[in-house]
Amino acid sequence: MISIIISTHNPEFLEAVKVSIEKTIGVAYEIIAIENHKQYSLCKAYNLGSEKVKYPYLCFLHEDVVFITQGWGTRLVALMNNDKSIGLIGIAGSKYKSTYPTTGWGTGPFIHKFWRGHYYTYLNKEKTHIDLDHSLQKKVVEDVLIVDGVFLFTKKEVLQSCRFDDKLLTHFHGYDTDFSLQVYFQSYRVVVDRGLELIHSSLGETGDEFANANRHILKKWLPELPVATKDCQLNFIQLHFYDVLTWVGYLWFAFKRKLQY
Repeated sequence: MISIIISTHNPEFLEAVKVSIEKTIGVAYEIIAIENHKQYSLCKAYNLGSEKVKYPYLCFLHEDVVFITQGWGTRLVALMNNDKSIGLIGIAGSKYKSTYPTTGWGTGPFIHKFWRGHYYTYLNKEKTHIDLDHSLQKKVVEDVLIVDGVFLFTKKEVLQSCRFDDKLLTHFHGYDTDFSLQVYFQSYRVVVDRGLELIHSSLGETGDEFANANRHILKKWLPELPVATKDCQLNFIQLHFYDVLTWVGYLWFAFKRKLQY
């Protein structure tokens, strides 16, 4: 029922996630592992994997994860079956995207206002719970604009109009932001399921490639930005007020960092 696409370069991670999936998914599945020792961008690897799927639901997954939630596959298939408007499910993401060239959850001093979701990460042999919203009991499934790329759950129908942009994004960053925006602007719901938990062995990397990817994404989506989910109830002035504050916040952080050196 679920085709799981993984871009892999580490055999140990791949074997561990295969075992974890088998123990927890709860439905029929296949794993499509794309060997990728940096010969492909992540967008290209995911597109190659998408061409090989046989099931109607797709999960794009980092290989360095271990699932905690039992029956997560059953849970997400039921969620999409019950609400046909849902096009993409993640475990963490943002309800707001500014014109600042960074990820959707990069909202400067307002990161906690617009972040939704939670997950577990395993760093330096210490398990740290990353809880990005403190109202988990209020709403398990919530609308967002953009979800974190560690876990992307979608369906074949969505891929008829949305595709990982391997022409724009030629490295390993930005794929999640761009794909989420594609899904959202095709009038599907993008949501986080805060009942799904996993262990992720890294928080990702930033650098020149990360910055370049976000500049490309900004150029592509600038006519649509800034934007927020409807339930935020932000009017035109409020949308742009937060946008200005995001720029001010990031420029201040950059200035402070420069002073430290």
